[in-house]
Amino acid sequence: MELDCDKETSEALSRDLESRSVRELKQILRERGAHVSGTKRKLRKRVKGIQELRRKTRIQLNSEDKEKSDQKDIEKFTGPLGEILSKPWDIVDGWENSVKHIPSVRNADLYNYLVLNRNRNFNAKSTKAKRQLKAKVFNENKHVHSIKFHSIGSKCSHSYVKCKVIHSLSTGTEKQKPDYDVWVCLLTMSGQLHAAGCTCTAGEGESCNHIAALLYALINITDKKKD
Repeated sequence: MELDCDKETSEALSRDLESRSVRELKQILRERGAHVSGTKRKLRKRVKGIQELRRKTRIQLNSEDKEKSDQKDIEKFTGPLGEILSKPWDIVDGWENSVKHIPSVRNADLYNYLVLNRNRNFNAKSTKAKRQLKAKVFNENKHVHSIKFHSIGSKCSHSYVKCKVIHSLSTGTEKQKPDYDVWVCLLTMSGQLHAAGCTCTAGEGESCNHIAALLYALINITDKKKD
């Protein structure tokens, strides 16, 4: 019975495509990012394959991406116990230049966040941003500067650290190519990393080289405070 239904659906799809003009077929393909060249017969065959695979249009994909991005943004600024955190760029006053209140960050915290973290991917798999571990050279070469700390609030369990990071290939003036703005959100008591961001193109992934560079700077600060 199921095979008969599939056959009927396929036949209905073929009849529908027969009635379509070349312009309509190309529009269907264009909306799904497929090639639009070839004869009408090839276009029909291509469209049929796309429809059988239920390939979504770019508008549908963009809408789903935005929905996921909005949900991720909510999770990023919500603590584990449902605490709503102010966004770092909305906080104007109260940033400290002193590093004495910055929570202790360990190498294990950095590795867990960049490599093992499962909460920052839509598919719940480990982030595995191992190549960002090489960003230690960013910090060693003094690319990280203007580090500031904010406690968010007296009763808040989290705090922010932000900084500026110079481009890996610094060309042009600061006005032509400004430094990246980088921030991380830490659990104040333990230094565990909750979220991060950067103004570079890869910053939305929360694991770019500039974020990793700031984390290495925080590890250095932790070591120096112990000494």
